[in-house]
Amino acid sequence: MVEDVSKSCRVFCNLRRSFEYIADGVLWPAKIVVDSEIPVGAGLGSSAAVAVSASAAYACVGGLDVTPELVSNAAYESEKLVHGTPSGVDNTVSAFGGFLLYRRGEGFEAIRVGSLSDVTLLVIDTGVTRSTAKAVSLFTSRLKRLGSIGQDLLRLAESIVEEALHTLRKGDAVRLGELMDVAHGLLNAMGVSHTELERAVHIARASGALGAKLTGAGMGGSAIALVEKERAAAVAENLRRLGFQVYSGALGVQGVSVTVLE
Repeated sequence: MVEDVSKSCRVFCNLRRSFEYIADGVLWPAKIVVDSEIPVGAGLGSSAAVAVSASAAYACVGGLDVTPELVSNAAYESEKLVHGTPSGVDNTVSAFGGFLLYRRGEGFEAIRVGSLSDVTLLVIDTGVTRSTAKAVSLFTSRLKRLGSIGQDLLRLAESIVEEALHTLRKGDAVRLGELMDVAHGLLNAMGVSHTELERAVHIARASGALGAKLTGAGMGGSAIALVEKERAAAVAENLRRLGFQVYSGALGVQGVSVTVLE
């Protein structure tokens, strides 16, 4: 797909928004090629990752200093066009990297994490497309119908987050896996899981993963599994054999960076 967003846009209007932010409203000439292996609609933040990288490239063309703050803010403009009222989590994580804590109304906080060098993250794409807006609407409506029980579940979710923070700081991978399992069960109870997500999570756990849960909005998309590195290949192979696309991830990696090719 080729599109000249300086004249009009049909597909990449979101990236035009990012470029307008970078260029302060007056677009300068540039040719940007997007080559991404992140599946679209799988709950992996593909739109934010592309917007961050494209914004960084566009800033380079304009001779600007590429900072995580600049490209994250630019990508957020793109995300607003894609998702309406995004939290800003995807573009912030893509730009800054590492481990970040987000609480609505409080912003983002970098987390210092203990050693997790013996584990890796597998990303399991179910191949089931889903709508973030639909998943959020379902979650919100069910929460409202549950009344006081819904509020109890929200408090439980907050407790899981707090315990996960403590666990990350200690570098306790086994405990983190257990918390992932609990968090997934809670999301399933709220109706945002899917039969293929349940199958992926079950297979990952049965194959030796320390824990697994859906990621993103749910109702399809992807799951993540925390796996000891020595078992990762076997777990991934079991999942692939049953039809899932599996990607090997990493924990706490660097955010946006610029490499100048000679």
